[in-house]
Amino acid sequence: MNNKFWSYLWLILGAALFLCMGWRWNAPIAMWLAPIFMLRFVRTQKRWTTAFLAIPVMTLALFANVHGGWDFSIPAEIGVGLARATPILIAMYLDRYLSRRLPLALSTLVYPATYVILDWIVAFSPLGSNFSIAPTQFASLPLVQLASVTGIWGLTFVVSWLASVVNLAWEQRFDLKLVRGPVMLFTTVVCVSLVLAGLRLSNEPVAATVKVAGVTVEQSRNYWDEVIDLNTPQEQAHAYADEFAQLEEQLFSQSARAAQFGAKIIFWSEANAMLYPEDMDTFMARAQAFARDHQVYLAPSAVIFKYGQASADNKLWMITPTGQSAYEYTKTKSWYPTDSDGVIHFVDTPYGRIASVLCFDMDFPAFIQQAGRQSVDIMLVPAFDWQPIKPYHTEVGLFRAVENGFSVFRQVNSGTSMAVDYQGRVLTYQDFFTTSERIMLADLPTRGVRTLYSRWGDWFAYLMLLIMLGLLAFSTADRRGRQKT
Repeated sequence: MNNKFWSYLWLILGAALFLCMGWRWNAPIAMWLAPIFMLRFVRTQKRWTTAFLAIPVMTLALFANVHGGWDFSIPAEIGVGLARATPILIAMYLDRYLSRRLPLALSTLVYPATYVILDWIVAFSPLGSNFSIAPTQFASLPLVQLASVTGIWGLTFVVSWLASVVNLAWEQRFDLKLVRGPVMLFTTVVCVSLVLAGLRLSNEPVAATVKVAGVTVEQSRNYWDEVIDLNTPQEQAHAYADEFAQLEEQLFSQSARAAQFGAKIIFWSEANAMLYPEDMDTFMARAQAFARDHQVYLAPSAVIFKYGQASADNKLWMITPTGQSAYEYTKTKSWYPTDSDGVIHFVDTPYGRIASVLCFDMDFPAFIQQAGRQSVDIMLVPAFDWQPIKPYHTEVGLFRAVENGFSVFRQVNSGTSMAVDYQGRVLTYQDFFTTSERIMLADLPTRGVRTLYSRWGDWFAYLMLLIMLGLLAFSTADRRGRQKT
């Protein structure tokens, strides 16, 4: 078989493995293997134009992965597939250009450092960190501990670094004498990271715990698609008044059950209550009375209609056992217009400092850093997903727990609800589609920890930027030196 056959085999195998890059399908081991074969394809092409075949092939694979997993049109899904493929391919093409111009050990840093930089930049876009390689590794608790120091970018780097090291060894026909340095450096970094992670995990949370309850009530229809998105006027919107009243009644009834189970903090999944603007005062009075009567912290989540507009206010409130409203929060990261102030509010309680955000907000590491800097202990996350992306979308946001040193409880309508401590240990788990009892209880530590990431933020991404600038400068200086001689 000729080299062209093997080259295209690496392309197809790499793309097939990238098909399992989170979202609809997630195979953690695939993300360690996929870049190896795709990078091999890009490096072995004699012409740049041939290497460009990776663009449509990767885009197709990542389009297939996202197709049907989000409320997007086909062209938008193709665009998302291309957006996901672009950072990986840019990093691989830059690796192709620089790797031959650098000493062996330095050459292995080009692809992982470049990909970390681009992946970090994408996390500030409307896509957030949903499509990073790092969240695919949620099941590996020791590796996840890296996030407490570097954010998810350290994990992204390690997974990507393997591809460069293996390709270097491949080009040297796996003669370990020739690649001993880079292989030992990679192995040492991974082993030290795992040892430190083991030490961190050996110190389990010792703080007292508080019983927290998440409440979900199934809705009879998709109110976003069938009502809100259709610019429904007031008179037509009120045709659903009985359904809304029934939802509200069930939510308070289930919350009362949660209080009987011993929950001291109770919250609802995202947009579970549907409210007309003129009913807000009555609703808030009822919620305040409930918190006071049951002596609990209650965080109801609701959508407030805007008549005649394809928009709504997606909110939650934190109400104390005295019946006072501690804060109101509007979803910040949303595909709909939002009037959020972009501030994560919190309340100090006998059970620690508690904050709340909504669903998609948790996919943005830089945004959630606010809570880490504020030394939040417990983060409540009402959410709303759909079946094709469970449990992956929940796992994406749970990395914020390890990064920032607080416990996270994500209660999800039409998805997977999970609660984790600040080390990422899963404390409780509930699948909306396999249970009819949708009250989820978890005993969460009342104290979190301060992490290096919560103090220093995205220092690792900046370090990768400095490394790449250094590699570019070294390569340029070395080439000019060779030309002079």
